[in-house]
Amino acid sequence: MPRQMKTTEQKSGRRGNNEGSVFQRKDGRWCAQATVGYREDGRSIMKYAYGNSRQAVAKKLTEYTHEVFENGYTAFAPSDNKLFCPMLDEWYITFKEPVIRSQTSERLRNFIKNHIKPEFEGLTALEVDLFRMQRFFNGLSKKGLCQQSIKHIKQLLNQFYEQYLIKQGLVKENPLDDIKIRTTERDDTERDALALTPELRVKVFEKLEKEPILKPILTVLLLTGMRPGELIALRWRDIDFKKSTISIRLAASREIEFDEDGEVVERRQVISNTKTALSVRSFAVAENVIHCLQGWLAYQKEQEAKSGKTLTGTDRPVFCTKNGEIRSYSGLRCLLRRFLTRNQLNGYDISLYTFRHTFATMLLEERENPKIVSELMGHSKVLTTLTIYSHVISKSVYETTAKTLDRAYMNLTQGEKEPTSDGTAPLRQVISMPENAVIALQERFPDEAGRNTVKGPKKPGAGIRRNSAPVIIIPLQFDSSFDSNAVNLRQF
Repeated sequence: MPRQMKTTEQKSGRRGNNEGSVFQRKDGRWCAQATVGYREDGRSIMKYAYGNSRQAVAKKLTEYTHEVFENGYTAFAPSDNKLFCPMLDEWYITFKEPVIRSQTSERLRNFIKNHIKPEFEGLTALEVDLFRMQRFFNGLSKKGLCQQSIKHIKQLLNQFYEQYLIKQGLVKENPLDDIKIRTTERDDTERDALALTPELRVKVFEKLEKEPILKPILTVLLLTGMRPGELIALRWRDIDFKKSTISIRLAASREIEFDEDGEVVERRQVISNTKTALSVRSFAVAENVIHCLQGWLAYQKEQEAKSGKTLTGTDRPVFCTKNGEIRSYSGLRCLLRRFLTRNQLNGYDISLYTFRHTFATMLLEERENPKIVSELMGHSKVLTTLTIYSHVISKSVYETTAKTLDRAYMNLTQGEKEPTSDGTAPLRQVISMPENAVIALQERFPDEAGRNTVKGPKKPGAGIRRNSAPVIIIPLQFDSSFDSNAVNLRQF
């Protein structure tokens, strides 16, 4: 008789090399660990996962080991002596600063100096983990830093991780991907403060009647939507009085020079390219702008005759100083500040950019196409316009849109109604007809008052739905000019 094979229960043993391990800690939680790389001195780099069940951490362990098997250890082999802040400085000077404006660079340098370095100084890139990063952003909110600045800091650090730390293999994951930032939308009151209210517009321009220099400056800002830097760089050759157009080609900006430690050495104003490529634009302007500029040109010619200095040459700035020199942004700001103080308008938080915001607000209040407003303002995207002025669009459109929907629903359910001579609304019948029948009726019975008694597509194929007959609305209560005997529906 053949010998029977013995059956034994397979016992779980140690995992193989590089497969990681799973164990339960003394506090009852489960932990999984796996080797994911090696340091320069040959020591292994371990990655840990924690959870409340063995199954949860085993799943994480499988992900770690699978990635190592797929990519190899070279995909993540950092050195633990690389400090976070020196690498941030190196990346910023090499990659970030050369492609941004000096004003933007100054703001970002201040973020690094005042917020990032005090938090992460002396830490390695591996020590700056998700929890430490989240606590950092929580602290920024508690300090009262505005949401826009917090978003800029997050964007800066995200670029540092993606463009440098991860690509260099110094870290494996970007903690910014999981950072949560509390966002607070500005209410309509705060958004409205960007622009002058209708009452304040009247008040400001009444006071400007006594300001021969500031009045044309603010009028052009209000009625063209220029940026202050674009106004400063505007030359007389950029204005075409015959065609009533203005061309924006250049803009004034501040150039800042830094020393090796990132401290500001010098600030100077330069005339350079506009803020974005789409900011270079040419557009027609209102007659009031042309009249204002013509008056300013006459005023400058009078000053030119008195001083003997050239103020109105084609290459001269339109709003130059009395010496023919280009104005500075700070000089314009001082002019406005003194005007507001003289006229007790300091409490309204009015700046040069207020007039640009008012320009967009006035157009959107009149339901101008946001795409056109965006092009006039030189925004790179129409989304920028919609985001900044969404409250204006909602206020001016929603009520009218609601009424439009009401009319559309009544037409859909009851048919169109037009008042008759006695003030009553005629009944109408909706009839589906072939397209040639609708066109024939339109050509045969046009209304002398400028509206059609028979409604349908205005030209072949217009307004016709696919796989459906054209729809025609015929009045059942005819007015006196309609010859009912002339209509022979049987011919259709």
